[in-house]
Amino acid sequence: MSLLSTRYYSSARLLLASLLLILLLFILLSLLFYHRLQQAQQIVTNVAEQAVPAVLEASQVHDKVKELNLQSELLRNAISQAARARASQQISQIIVQISSLDHQQYVQHQYQQQRLQLIADEARSLDRLIAERLVLQQRSRQWLDKLSQLQQQSQQWTGSSASQPWLLHYSGLLRDITALYSIDRLYNLRQSRTELNNLLTINKQMLSQLSTAERPAAMALSQQLTDTLLAEQGILALREAELSNIAKATGKANFLRSLVTDYASETELNAYQSAASLMQLSQQSSHALARQNQFSVALALAAMLLLLAIMFNTQKRVIKRLKLLNEKVLAGSGFDEDERLFASNDEIAEIARSFTQYSKTVTAQQTALERQSLTDGLTSIANRRHFDSQLRSAVAMAKRIKQPLAIILLDVDHFKAYNDSYGHLAGDDTLKAIANTLANTLQRQIDLVARYGGEEFVCILPNTNPQQALIMAEQLRLEVLALMLPHQASPTAGFITISLGIACLQMGQDISEKILLNQADKALYQAKSQGRNCSVML
Repeated sequence: MSLLSTRYYSSARLLLASLLLILLLFILLSLLFYHRLQQAQQIVTNVAEQAVPAVLEASQVHDKVKELNLQSELLRNAISQAARARASQQISQIIVQISSLDHQQYVQHQYQQQRLQLIADEARSLDRLIAERLVLQQRSRQWLDKLSQLQQQSQQWTGSSASQPWLLHYSGLLRDITALYSIDRLYNLRQSRTELNNLLTINKQMLSQLSTAERPAAMALSQQLTDTLLAEQGILALREAELSNIAKATGKANFLRSLVTDYASETELNAYQSAASLMQLSQQSSHALARQNQFSVALALAAMLLLLAIMFNTQKRVIKRLKLLNEKVLAGSGFDEDERLFASNDEIAEIARSFTQYSKTVTAQQTALERQSLTDGLTSIANRRHFDSQLRSAVAMAKRIKQPLAIILLDVDHFKAYNDSYGHLAGDDTLKAIANTLANTLQRQIDLVARYGGEEFVCILPNTNPQQALIMAEQLRLEVLALMLPHQASPTAGFITISLGIACLQMGQDISEKILLNQADKALYQAKSQGRNCSVML
């Protein structure tokens, strides 16, 4: 953009001065063209007072709709009651902000108000479903703690060799019940219910093989496991309710997103129709001016030249620039790339500068929003969403170019006990320190470390074979251990330690990212079973 003159030139005033000059030369011609130039002035006013505010409001509504969609996703994926309440409150505030816009054509219309009310009702319904889901998840975590206690009791079993088959079968039952939390379909859950009932029956039958001294303790463990699984508010009942809730919430969220998208589309359509109507009026006025030029042939050459000069100036300075401004407004960018918009320091240039600033602000906000959506808010490393996207790409690339790929899934040992002993603020600081250590240890730009959830982290290592992955896992473990973060409540060590599970996609293998991640999870589970603070590769 070139440097503009500091003097302000008003297009409306210049047009009016030209009209008065024509009036002095020829009264009849002046009256005729005065009317037409007033129409041209009205077009400029309509653009400045109607089209531009309409487009600006459509942009504001569009931004609010994007924010509404984002908050809806945050509500849908809320992992705590506080996050749910915050997202629900934000949705209510955004709907109020949209309703408070002044343009009668868009949001004050009764139909649009009804659509907003429907969106608000659906958001509240989704909020209730998410609140119910969080309560169910809290109860499920309590049952998980119960399963962990049963696992510890079975590991402390000191029975004879004759009790080992029953104990192995019991441990397998614990693993199968824990696996219920990875099921995401009601049909599969109901199949698992039948299988687990059969396994429970077999386990009870195996009790008869135990000695009289061992049988009471074993029966007690077996009964606790049965109650945990089949109680009225047990694991199976809670998982079924949770999966049903998830299905309802997904449908409700999709419907809400559809309502919001339709509302935004209608708003944009209204803004487009308003701009098109003003453009048609501008074109009609231009044609009328051309027809009336035929009446000025018999008048003085000076008046004709002056009239042509005025028309040329109007066409160049106002109408063409208005058309260009309208094109840029519809495109949403490129205002500062065309010098014609800033040829004169007038209202059109002011509008173009306003749109330039607005476009830059929107672009910066979009960039910041995209960056935040891929970054974990606590640790400032990649989040689960970014990891899922990168894992799909990395697996596809490894298969295509036939290179190995490794992932490392790691978990902070006894982190719940750490939070109980030192507090959640200290726990957050520890997670930040571990995330920073992991990111610094992975020095290749193609590697990725992300927060997988809670105290779990995951690494993607492209072009890494199993031996190299095992070396890197050990290096990560030692680097975290070297932090010497005190953890007096840990039965593993007096410091913060991590357990790591490694899975590799060998050259030529054709397995999905889900299977690869499941292998890493199984390896992590085995590392925990081996006493934690170690690395395991299946």
